[in-house]
Amino acid sequence: MQFSKTLKAISLALFASSSYAQADQLDNTKNWQTFETENFRVHFTPEYEKWALSSAREMEAVRTLVEQQQGRVLSEKVDAYIIDPLNAANGFAVPLSHKPYMALFATPPMSDSVISNSTGWQQLLVLHEYVHLVHLAQKSRSNIRSKIAGWYDLYDASQIKGERWVAEGYATLLESKMTGRGRLYNNYVESILQQFARQGALPSYSQLSNINNDFMSGSMAYLVGVRYLQWLEENYGEDTLDAVWTRWTAVKNRTFNQAFNGVFPQSAKSLYQRFIAEYTHQALQKEAHYPEIDSNLWLDLSGYVSAPSISPNGEHLAVVEKTRNDEETKVSLHVYKTEENAEAKKEFNEEVAKILKDDPKDIAAKAPKVFKRKQAYSLHQTNSRGINDPRWLDDDHIVYRSTSLSSANEFHQDLFIWQLSSNTVTQLTREQNLRRFDIADNGQTIYAERNRYGKSQLVKLSLNTNKEASIESELTAASLHHVYDFPRISPDQQQLAYLVSSLNNKWSLKIKNILTGKIATVPVPENYQFLSFPEWAKDGKSIFFVAGLDQQTKLYQYDFTVKELSSLTSGEQPITWPVFKDENELLHLAINDNGPDIYQLAIDNANKTTITDTTTNASVTSSLASSYKLEAADIIVDSSIGEQSNYGVGPQQGTITLGGNFYSASSTMLELGYKSGDVLGRFDWQAHISQDFSSNILSGGSASVRWHGWPVKLLAHGYQFKLKTNQQFEDAINLGHLKERGLFFEASYPMQFETLKLNGFVQGKVAKTASFDSHYFSVGLQQSWSLDKQNWALHQQFNTTFLQGEDDFSQQISDSSYQGNNGEFDMNAHFKGYGLGVSYLWANRSSEAGNILSLGGYSASLIQEKAHLNKLLTPELAFYSQQANDYEQMQAYIPVSIGKVFYRRHKMDKQEVIDSYGFTGTIHNDFGFTGITDLVINYGVAQVNPENQKSDTQGWIGISHQF
Repeated sequence: MQFSKTLKAISLALFASSSYAQADQLDNTKNWQTFETENFRVHFTPEYEKWALSSAREMEAVRTLVEQQQGRVLSEKVDAYIIDPLNAANGFAVPLSHKPYMALFATPPMSDSVISNSTGWQQLLVLHEYVHLVHLAQKSRSNIRSKIAGWYDLYDASQIKGERWVAEGYATLLESKMTGRGRLYNNYVESILQQFARQGALPSYSQLSNINNDFMSGSMAYLVGVRYLQWLEENYGEDTLDAVWTRWTAVKNRTFNQAFNGVFPQSAKSLYQRFIAEYTHQALQKEAHYPEIDSNLWLDLSGYVSAPSISPNGEHLAVVEKTRNDEETKVSLHVYKTEENAEAKKEFNEEVAKILKDDPKDIAAKAPKVFKRKQAYSLHQTNSRGINDPRWLDDDHIVYRSTSLSSANEFHQDLFIWQLSSNTVTQLTREQNLRRFDIADNGQTIYAERNRYGKSQLVKLSLNTNKEASIESELTAASLHHVYDFPRISPDQQQLAYLVSSLNNKWSLKIKNILTGKIATVPVPENYQFLSFPEWAKDGKSIFFVAGLDQQTKLYQYDFTVKELSSLTSGEQPITWPVFKDENELLHLAINDNGPDIYQLAIDNANKTTITDTTTNASVTSSLASSYKLEAADIIVDSSIGEQSNYGVGPQQGTITLGGNFYSASSTMLELGYKSGDVLGRFDWQAHISQDFSSNILSGGSASVRWHGWPVKLLAHGYQFKLKTNQQFEDAINLGHLKERGLFFEASYPMQFETLKLNGFVQGKVAKTASFDSHYFSVGLQQSWSLDKQNWALHQQFNTTFLQGEDDFSQQISDSSYQGNNGEFDMNAHFKGYGLGVSYLWANRSSEAGNILSLGGYSASLIQEKAHLNKLLTPELAFYSQQANDYEQMQAYIPVSIGKVFYRRHKMDKQEVIDSYGFTGTIHNDFGFTGITDLVINYGVAQVNPENQKSDTQGWIGISHQF
């Protein structure tokens, strides 16, 4: 049970840091600073200083209010990292009871996000993540469990209780109660959930925490979870729900369900079913009062659909489609013909006629509401970078937003252009952090929102004939107080519509006269909450948008000529992304449980309702907030509440580490150690003792230290071990009891250019055995490159090392100098889910070295592969299965999700060939809390077939920490 909890803890930590999966790590070579207050340490780089110091003030305010509201507080100082690795709104918390920390992403959300309803992005984010810590990182009232958690990170993580919906739902509940905004009070969210309810598609209790291929499944823990928790409070009292959290941390160890069942009359699952029944009943009651929908289905799609855009000639519609399949998200930009698919209709009718001719009594299938329009062009994302917000430049070119990677290993949002006729893509901007945009002046001008270092502004770009876009002017100053979105140029190119949200204010729709600079505010419904998706009418005399009111969203039109606001839809459908097909026909998305579909609305025939209660005031009332309400959000730098200093080696967090290795060919071994480091991975060190308790085949100790605070990375590793080669589980060369100790140094310089990674290094090692002393000096290069076109991908890597060494044999008069090299070339590809890879690995030493290369054995904390270039570690073989001066390995394999199925051939000089085939996998994590960084898990099973010996089956699993 404890082992499964530990694996769950590892999974939790890996999930928490999954936002970094596209980037190796944060840039720990920058000038990191720390601002330390009474209860927080805030870490940041200089460009985020104002954001960071303001967040520190917000953290202290949030801590005080949460303590008042809950009577709970963290006794440990919290580390908060201010970062922006993806140029997107996000954040996470790691609720270790003795080492809590959180990461706050500076980029704010856009207007159509479910997290856009806030008093301010910084306040919302600080509150949500800190509540996670207070909720989940409370120390156990059991002294024993609490002390063990303080010593051992993975045990501490295994004590984090509750399902995902419990954690996310409760943080979302307090985010809303303490601000009067948030996802609980989001009309856009409510309209979607009511649509799901009417379809009977709200998640079951067992599905609530899931992230699967279903539309919006990952969001349900937040959106439905918070409403269920609110329902529990309303029906059974806030104190009853709060008692669950108190019972969680009791001396008696309880699961969430045990803590819940002790204070509620029924189980969480049973009460959830009642909640869903009531919620669905209310949604169905409301449905009875809706008039008939005026829109007609135009294109039936599935999955995540966004940003439809009509070509200038009206013949094509571009739309972004995202589908999730086996934890992989596929993103494509599809271009459909706008004309009806007469061919598909004809084929259907012919098929029906044939069926009835063959069997006149058969009942033919009904025709679909609309035949899917022909797909004319398709563009898939490259290297999982996404495709967003396409806009037509002309009938043959589409500009879209995607993620790019800078040489500093940072991600940025940039603009790209796709030429349909040639199917070529060109990058227009580099490292500009541009989000939504629009195109004007016959493609010569682009208006865009730019967000850098958490600051939002509107900018104007010029596009030259070489398809390069550069910033021409800044239309607004970069601001932490305002967020801009959806710039949309009018048909006459004279007016720019855009959305803007400021601290403690809702989104509002502005119209700026480009010539005069005059700005006007478009009236919207009184008491609105959600506002997004502006779209100009073809004649420029009115503007359309989507607004949320009374738990529903509607499509609205504001007519500038008569200065009148009208609603065009009933509110039953969750409407998004209106776009004009022609003067009178408007297309829009309508969300259902399978994802948005595209509908068509005839403006002249729409059931328009004039809105008389309008407003241009975007201020927010606090009526929905509880009595424990945060003060108004603000960006205030108060350096007096703390002290600023250089980050240095960072807050060092130490932990006991436990590792275990079972390799049926060689030995078993347990490893006990202590490891210390900081979250950025600037400075880390570890020490281990290793012992085979079953047969005492392998034992020893090792220590490593690493510094990554400079562009040049430094590593030192020392070890001492004893190996009984003749007592391993499988036969090997009988070298008796080998004793070896050594010291290894490495300096490396990694570089990255998009997916091309280079790492040059120099290494040195001195070692001593019973019979000789040795040392070598080596230089090498590691290189890798990949190209992923979604339907197919190619990955390649090449490593080579050249070394000069010398062995000092105690029984010889002269020393023996030698040269050698190690290398590996690997290439694999996949096409539509089917993969294949090949690799070639070699090592050779000059004849003066003697038989210095050995084949077999495994890597662990004690014996780390990079520190043993003369040991060719292969887990299915025992240490020193063979010795020689030349080695080559040829391998073919099929990649699968958790490893690879392989066949490999080992050829050691003129010795017998060894074939092996089976399955192997490796998990290597290099980010997170101390207990899981540098964690390596190896596993596999193989059939080993020596050339002249009987075959055997070998298996292995190893868990260790390796630098």
